[in-house]
Amino acid sequence: MPFPFDLPLTSLTYMLLYLITFVTHHLAMHYVVAGCLLIVGMSVWYRSDEDALVIDPVVRVVRDWMAFALSMAITFGVAPLLFVQLLLPVHFYTANLLLGWRWMVVIPTLIAAFYLLYVLKSHWFERLSWWQRALVAGLNAGLFVFIGFCWTANHLVASMPDDWPSAFETGVLPLAILPVVSRSLVWLSISFVTMASLVTAQLAYLREGTATDEDLPQVGWLHWLALAGLGAFGLAALAAIGFSKPGFASIASGSGALWIGLGFVLWGNLIYLWHSDAIAIDRRWILLRLGLLGGVLFCGAVVREMIQVSSIDFSKAMVKHEEAGEVGGFTLFLVTAVVVVGLIILIIRWLRESFQAEETQIDPQE
Repeated sequence: MPFPFDLPLTSLTYMLLYLITFVTHHLAMHYVVAGCLLIVGMSVWYRSDEDALVIDPVVRVVRDWMAFALSMAITFGVAPLLFVQLLLPVHFYTANLLLGWRWMVVIPTLIAAFYLLYVLKSHWFERLSWWQRALVAGLNAGLFVFIGFCWTANHLVASMPDDWPSAFETGVLPLAILPVVSRSLVWLSISFVTMASLVTAQLAYLREGTATDEDLPQVGWLHWLALAGLGAFGLAALAAIGFSKPGFASIASGSGALWIGLGFVLWGNLIYLWHSDAIAIDRRWILLRLGLLGGVLFCGAVVREMIQVSSIDFSKAMVKHEEAGEVGGFTLFLVTAVVVVGLIILIIRWLRESFQAEETQIDPQE
């Protein structure tokens, strides 16, 4: 069986839950990071017509939704943070300690970045000149990129147990710039694809306060952004594997070939579904693109964990998993998870019905 399905049932359960929640967290986080970077670029693009930035459909939507998206990213980020502590507690906590204040700085950085998102959607931001808008959005994007850089560093340090003693003794982290940068670029590049996919879905299916019927046909240019992100993602993924010490060795197995092959097929289909303006704004392909994107992110997450597992003695961790699995409360966890997911679906349905009711009450002649 391919990884992670070759793991014992308890370890498999924790790993699958970790991977799934990791992907959902990234979907929301990508929207925010790429949205901030998009505003930087669009501020420069509209420098000769500064009012056009505010009314651009894509910029209008991301400015309005990024703060909410970050709330979702933080909420969805709790689950993988808990599961990684079940999967690799010693490695995760040791990496935290070795990073020290370099890890603690993530918290104030995240707080500052969160509140800056509200600045981006404020009227004060609209009154700024183009270069001031680019500066504020660039600062916001830089904070998020730094946070992602710190998480990548944490994951890499957790994968280097042989280097922990020297790192503790000298205070110098066992990191090289190329592995950290290449890993960070993997997620940064695909974030533009995620943002483009989510924005087109919003423009296609949301109306009340978000979009109009005239918005979607104007955003075909997003296919260039998505194609660039997909191309950069492919190159960065190869670099990340190559710069990892156990990279190519860990994926040379049947499991590695399977996940990389599946990811390649999904990646190629995504390229096809972004290849033109017309297909980019065609409602028939919007949800399919989101599904393919989720598959690509899942394959990337699996390969990421394969490399880490091959770098450490994972068998010791599996013993701890079995011990944790024997602790009571799993039934309560399942029941709570089902109830919460049901409530989320119900809330989304209620909100959708309320929007539809408001739209029917609006006189189209007014």
